[in-house]
Amino acid sequence: MGDRGSARSGSLEDADERRRLSTLDLVGLAAGGVVGSGWLLAAGKAHWAAGDNAVWAWAAGGALMLLIAAVMVELGIAVPKTGGLIFLPLQAAGPLVATVVAAGLWIVYAVNPASEAVAMVHGLAYWFPSLLRNGEVLRNVAQPTPQSMEHAYDFSMTGVLWAVVFMALIVGLNLLPPRRLIRLNLFITMVKVLVPVLIIVCLGFAAFDAADSCKPEQVWYLSGRSGTAEHLQSQAGHLSPLYVVLGGAVIYAYIGFQAPLDFAGNVKRRGMGEAARLRWAVYGTLVGAFLLYTALQYVFGRHCQGLTGNMLESPYSQFAAAATMTWLAWLIRVNAVLSPMGSGIVFTHALTREVAALSRAHLTHRGLQTARRASFRFRGGEIDAYWMILLVNFAIGLAMLVVVRGNWEELVALNSVPTLVVYATPGVVLVALRLPEFGRTRQMVHLALSATAFVAIAVVMLEAGWPNVWRGMAAVGIGSALLLGLPWLARRDLPFIGGMFRRYDARDHVSRFATPGDPAVRPVLLFLTHLAVIVSCTLLRHVLSDDLALVPQLIVALSAAVVFPLLVRACRRYMDHVPPTLPEPRREPQEVPVTAAT
Repeated sequence: MGDRGSARSGSLEDADERRRLSTLDLVGLAAGGVVGSGWLLAAGKAHWAAGDNAVWAWAAGGALMLLIAAVMVELGIAVPKTGGLIFLPLQAAGPLVATVVAAGLWIVYAVNPASEAVAMVHGLAYWFPSLLRNGEVLRNVAQPTPQSMEHAYDFSMTGVLWAVVFMALIVGLNLLPPRRLIRLNLFITMVKVLVPVLIIVCLGFAAFDAADSCKPEQVWYLSGRSGTAEHLQSQAGHLSPLYVVLGGAVIYAYIGFQAPLDFAGNVKRRGMGEAARLRWAVYGTLVGAFLLYTALQYVFGRHCQGLTGNMLESPYSQFAAAATMTWLAWLIRVNAVLSPMGSGIVFTHALTREVAALSRAHLTHRGLQTARRASFRFRGGEIDAYWMILLVNFAIGLAMLVVVRGNWEELVALNSVPTLVVYATPGVVLVALRLPEFGRTRQMVHLALSATAFVAIAVVMLEAGWPNVWRGMAAVGIGSALLLGLPWLARRDLPFIGGMFRRYDARDHVSRFATPGDPAVRPVLLFLTHLAVIVSCTLLRHVLSDDLALVPQLIVALSAAVVFPLLVRACRRYMDHVPPTLPEPRREPQEVPVTAAT
């Protein structure tokens, strides 16, 4: 009987292990999330903004992402939890901070598929210019009119419908069984990474005319901004690399590396173990992306004198065509549709797990992750796809698409700033938890990394510029107000709207602001004050002359350095009142050597 029970236990453990994610699966998620539309659309904007210094923007963005990743990986290894980006701030700082983080994360993950769907339409417009209102005009802007960049990429009605179709395709693919979806994503990722590698190898060594170097003002039409040619040419090359990091979509091109950490509780345990697999996936992807993006920017700067002025075609496919590499040009054109789709699939898949964690924590409607709405039967099998969450996220992405009228740059701004808001919290959580498995030296390293990342994130957000920051922060503010306000409305039978919210069963946390001494209030007030300082200094930077630009930078850096330890202390005070419930990393049993005596 005992042997049978042991065999059954072993078979269940084997089955569980087979369902878990391998190193290759995790790399597919990380690289699939990172390599999307950013590399296709950001190089021209970066060169317009900073010229040859654009390479340093990719280096600065990569360094910032590696710093943030180091903090997030350490936290994910110590506390492996699927949906941890919401669960861990909830445990360490309380439901109010977790709600702000959840609002930012939900916006990031729901907007990404919309932005990738827009990028897919841009890629398809090469063959079908009618998808854009000014499609025929954008075929050649070498002789521009002063109005040619006003709402240049506005969709026609057909373009809008195709964007909705692509969003629906991304959501529909996430209804596949999880294992099949992971395999599909791995295949798409290998293809879409191969194409930029071929660009670097083939075009990096191709002949070019060094005497006819490309100046930033020559690519004014790739800036992504509205305005006349004269105005955009006057601004070309005069923006700092730090502006390009966020305002030029560099950060947008790097985000997605955290996808393995969204599934940290579902990693294979045998062999090299969970920790090594997470490190390989995250660090390997970021280092690879850094090398890929800097090399692509070098290729752009080396060949951009060969641009034809066709805004419907990727610059890289124009370079390939100019080098008589027709086969490569066609691969790039196809990848301009495939690459964004792959990234959208990863973000949509990851969001289902994060929103499920949000729902389980009663921070949003609990019905989103009940068994009836988390899975469905198909051909006799049960598929865990969180279909209700997918529908809600599709509606949110569709609303964002309509609000910005399909503008890719505005979607990037709505994506990038909330991303940094989310990335600011793991360092606070890591230091506040004081995890016992880490020695004192390692805890000091965590403190240095986390504090540096917190300050660096604040400075980069400041450098993004007022238009990007206010849009992103407004989105976080609206999302937080909805998540906090809907439970409060649901408990009040208000005229006309009372019936609409009566079944919304998230817990009411906004009332905690009125409770004297509530330990969850201080962390969120400190965090919101920190964000308010960034927004205020960004506005100050916007109205001040360039000679005084250093003043808001110093204020933001100093404010972040002061707020970080205060926020850590407030989190520890919260955990003193409400002890956290944390999963522990699984420790493999030590093998007992077999001897004659045993």
